Amino acid sequence: MGIAANTQRPSSGKTPSAGPKWKQVDGGLGTWSVNTRHVQLKNWVFDEDSPTANLTFEAWTTTEGGAPLERVKLTDANSYGVIVSPYVPSNTAVTVTVAPGRLKPNVDYVFRTSAYDGSLYETEWSPWARLRIELPVDLALPAPDYDAQRPSFVTEPNSEQTRPLRSGPSALSAYEPQKQCGEVDADSSRLCVMRTPDKPEGAKATESEKSVGITDVGWCGPGSMGTYADRYKECDQRPVRYYLGPDDDPTAIADFVFTRELHLDGPASFTEKLTIEGVRIPAEFDGGISLSAFNGHICQGSCTPIEPQGGDWTATPHWKPGETHSASLTTKYTWDNSVANQAYLYKPDVKIEGTVHSPGVGQTVDYQWSKDYRPEQVYLDQIRCDTNTTWGESGCVFLNSAPTYAFNAKKFPQAAAHAWLIQNVLPPTTGLDSADKPLYYMGDKGQNETNRNRICPSGWAAANGDASALDSATDALNCDEFAFASSYNSGGMKKIEGGLNEAVPSGSTTGEPDGAACVQTFAKKEDGRVHLYNIDSPTVPVPTFQEVCGRSSISGIHNQETMGGNFTSFMKQMRIMDKDAYWLDTRMTGRCDHTDAFGTPVNPVICTMTAK
Repeated sequence: MGIAANTQRPSSGKTPSAGPKWKQVDGGLGTWSVNTRHVQLKNWVFDEDSPTANLTFEAWTTTEGGAPLERVKLTDANSYGVIVSPYVPSNTAVTVTVAPGRLKPNVDYVFRTSAYDGSLYETEWSPWARLRIELPVDLALPAPDYDAQRPSFVTEPNSEQTRPLRSGPSALSAYEPQKQCGEVDADSSRLCVMRTPDKPEGAKATESEKSVGITDVGWCGPGSMGTYADRYKECDQRPVRYYLGPDDDPTAIADFVFTRELHLDGPASFTEKLTIEGVRIPAEFDGGISLSAFNGHICQGSCTPIEPQGGDWTATPHWKPGETHSASLTTKYTWDNSVANQAYLYKPDVKIEGTVHSPGVGQTVDYQWSKDYRPEQVYLDQIRCDTNTTWGESGCVFLNSAPTYAFNAKKFPQAAAHAWLIQNVLPPTTGLDSADKPLYYMGDKGQNETNRNRICPSGWAAANGDASALDSATDALNCDEFAFASSYNSGGMKKIEGGLNEAVPSGSTTGEPDGAACVQTFAKKEDGRVHLYNIDSPTVPVPTFQEVCGRSSISGIHNQETMGGNFTSFMKQMRIMDKDAYWLDTRMTGRCDHTDAFGTPVNPVICTMTAK
């Protein structure tokens, strides 16, 4: 019997597909979404009278409307740049792999196939299928501005305290304004005083009050009602009300505004300025109200107030009905800075004695500052003074006002973009002020090195990076870890060592933190622009965005210059010590194509970055 003639032409399947996710998006357009550069193309091949056949795969870029525009070279094996599969049994699926780099991320392609059985070709191509590579992380970075100046370390005043790590409760469990009262007289009457929720009705509205905000130079001026602090200044402005008469039915009410400013302005001293403004003194207080802080200042340990005398007020601290003047009193506190490398905590306090001069009787009451805090501000005026020889001269800071370290994102966008990614996309939101998740400085140099070696072992950056990201011939790839190794937030720090975000790979048999559990990225220049991509390798997990840390192979110049001496200067200026809280402003923003209803980046994170 003779061999049957091969008369039937082979044919391709009608639904080509792409993976490895093998997932279509875009509704009716049916684009195959691929999350790796290792793209796989697949289609079926059919032949009724030949045992084997192969498929030729070709891909094209598209117009904005999705029509084929220009053929892409998927291989250099032939002049057309098409991939020809091996022969496979007829009526089976054929899968080929496109080498990384042939198809670019975030570009729309179409592809199709044509069958051949060794004798006959398919006369028509298969239908087109759409394809787009969307890496889980693709941040398009701005070009470096090498003339960009380093941002200032000056931070804005904050109305909420941020305490050092593991320093106890941040506030009182509840707050109820409490009257502070004097003695009850024979008529069951007494003088009481308490803070009121809002500025009293009838308070003066000065021009300065209308124009000065808390972020201006005069942030402790009129109009800054409330409590604010930066690292060296605290301002607490309170509406205060005096009640005269029986508790259940006071016969007279007077309103004041009390302002206490604390200035940490010396190596062994600091200054308090107390200002009292009369707001509404009714006729019932016919003898007037006198206020005094003489011998009313309190501090702890070696902190000593130098009590002012009665004549040190800038104006008479006595208010008759209808008077609304202001009077200020300045008090200096000293502390002992004679012993090197010591730190002391102080919480200065003041009692303001009030006396009402009624006909035939004088009612008095003490208003003690520390008995009238808001719960989120109980520790905002806590002062730490230290004699740390690392900083040279001794000095003081408001311990619970966390300063902000700012990256020079314009000059070093690679490191800024990496930190932005980890801050804004991963659950810990490390260092992000708006999320109330501070960084905590960790000062143990040995632990610092341990943390870094766990996240960034030697050789990792060179093995996983791309030299196109380097800035110069002397530049070298570095591993940039975030959160920093010198923080308790580092993924390389174990919980038993005090770490907050221990990063242990899933399935680990050792339980050791490892950078393999982080989001892993690298910088690469593509089409003239540096991108931050996730590492696309069979041995590196695709990011889930539930990780707690990040490591990235980037330019060593960007990595080292972003921190280095700048961070040391920041620590010195802000007198940062172990467990102190601080914020990180990456000065980077992203316009992200993939966001949820609230504008938050979602998987995949594809963003065009802008440096501030």
